[in-house]
Amino acid sequence: MDADEHEARSWLRDYLTQIAEVDIHALGARRDPRNINRLMAALARSAGQAVKVTELAKDVGGPEGPIARDSLYAYLDALERLHLTENAESWRPHMRSRTRLRAAPIRYFVDPSVGLAALGIGSAELLADLRATGFHFESLVMRDLRIYTQPLAGTIGAWRDSDGNEVDAVVSLPGDRWAAFEVKMSPTAVDEAAASLLHFASKIDVSKHGAPGALGVITSTGYAGRRPDGVHVIPISALGP
Repeated sequence: MDADEHEARSWLRDYLTQIAEVDIHALGARRDPRNINRLMAALARSAGQAVKVTELAKDVGGPEGPIARDSLYAYLDALERLHLTENAESWRPHMRSRTRLRAAPIRYFVDPSVGLAALGIGSAELLADLRATGFHFESLVMRDLRIYTQPLAGTIGAWRDSDGNEVDAVVSLPGDRWAAFEVKMSPTAVDEAAASLLHFASKIDVSKHGAPGALGVITSTGYAGRRPDGVHVIPISALGP
């Protein structure tokens, strides 16, 4: 916590080396450290996005060609068993329409700093590419939502449909309670995100699935409050148990 950026990056780099060369093998299966490193970098590049297994297989195989699907799933399983990654599974509510939903999970590192270390980038690179930084900010928000949801016995999913509509996080709690959130690093994107949440909520058959407990846009900064349309604006610093 008290380290400067150089020290923190060095520690994280050594941690990933330990994962790829020692911890993976301690699970009882031999895995190529180069493939593990390429997989972690591929997952980091696709932070906050659903990526096809075939694309991951190409990235992991590198110049030697895609690795086998079974091998890729074994690598992904190893990272989960080491508590390095966690999936946001597809949330499948009762819908008013027949819109086809996409089922591929979104894979996140349990902490976004791990993904940045896998890519070998730091604050300078993040400031130079704010679009990519937005995806890593989403990973940070998802980490916090997971932490605050787990004591409530809740889960977090993501909603995607075949028309390209999406919601970043849907928190489900026991008793059919749920809430949906969009993540936007820039407060200037709140209007668009709020409209997207309201459009999403209008598609849910609340007679079968229940109405949302809350709709919210989580931002990097700015004021917290409830908009006239009912959507909450929540700076990440306002999140808490």
